[in-house]
Amino acid sequence: MAHKIPSSEVGVKINQWYTHICKFEVEQANDMKRLVEEEIHEMEEDQDLLLYYSLMDFRHQLMLQHLTPVHAGSETLQAVSFPKEMEDGEDEMTGLLGYYFHFFHGMYAFIQRRYIEAISYYKHAEHQLILVTDEIEKAEFYYKIAEVYYHMKQTYFSMHYAKKARDIYKKHQLYGKRSIQCDFVMAGNWIDVSQHQKALPYLEKALKVCEAMERKECTSYFKAMALNNLGACHYSMGTYHTATVFFEQAISLYQKDQASTMIKSLFSLALTWFKLGDIQRAGEAIRRGMNEACLLDDEIYQLKFQFLQALYIEKDSCEQLRSALFGLRSKKMFADLEELALDAANYYKERDMYKESSTFFEIVIEARTHIQKGDEMYENEA
Repeated sequence: MAHKIPSSEVGVKINQWYTHICKFEVEQANDMKRLVEEEIHEMEEDQDLLLYYSLMDFRHQLMLQHLTPVHAGSETLQAVSFPKEMEDGEDEMTGLLGYYFHFFHGMYAFIQRRYIEAISYYKHAEHQLILVTDEIEKAEFYYKIAEVYYHMKQTYFSMHYAKKARDIYKKHQLYGKRSIQCDFVMAGNWIDVSQHQKALPYLEKALKVCEAMERKECTSYFKAMALNNLGACHYSMGTYHTATVFFEQAISLYQKDQASTMIKSLFSLALTWFKLGDIQRAGEAIRRGMNEACLLDDEIYQLKFQFLQALYIEKDSCEQLRSALFGLRSKKMFADLEELALDAANYYKERDMYKESSTFFEIVIEARTHIQKGDEMYENEA
């Protein structure tokens, strides 16, 4: 009779696999994944361990989707779906398995931009966080919930969790990338409350670290993120020319790596060129951005680029503007809804078209009401 590998030994290797995932160490994570899959076939029967493996395999795919180029036709680029066997077995998930189920499900909802659903899952995971003894794992949770709160403009919730994550990561030099991402979230929140002088030191320091990382690891992904965030800060400050420089540098690096996140910089660049009155350059950014949005089947950015096209190029297209905004509202993208509706309201106000302006100010108020409801929305979703 062949010797069976104890499931506890495989569990240790899965934990090591997860450590590489959290550090974005793709090669090491791939190697450990292959080793785990080899040993699972020789392992003693353990259904909980198999569920743990399935959850970690899903988390691995999320990492690849986040970092991998989007135009290479690789199998890793296909849409990641939450495993059906996990969905069906939710009631059986208790203890740490229950924690990982809700935590990873929240991450999946986040990348789908279903932010309210993501926070609902994270809240379930938070109730089980007491079972987690590893400090780095707790930091990972704090960072992820800070990220989604930031996207929902729940500024002070986001900053609270981002600081908790950052304080832990700062004690562990091997998690420099996560520490940088915490800095990005902190800076983004300061930008949202117009505290630009508090945001800039985070971003300027992060750029220096990312440049050193680029030289060491031959990857420009995190440097592109830093440049994009600096562009966002300068856009918010009204220093539009400086913002375009940062956005264009970010796009150049994203394009080099064929990263799907380039679409965010293209949208910001288009909007900034419109603010500067350069319709030709803005239109080119829209064309590139819309091509990316269609390639990625990204409905959110398709709506956002349609909005810019209608407001700044076609002009006086209130019905098309409302159609794009209502599309964002139907997807509960209230932060985007508020930002773009305010842009339209001010556009018409500057042209003394007060009836049209008031229509969009009403949409701004509606979006802010949804944002301010905060946890009440998340509890209703749960």
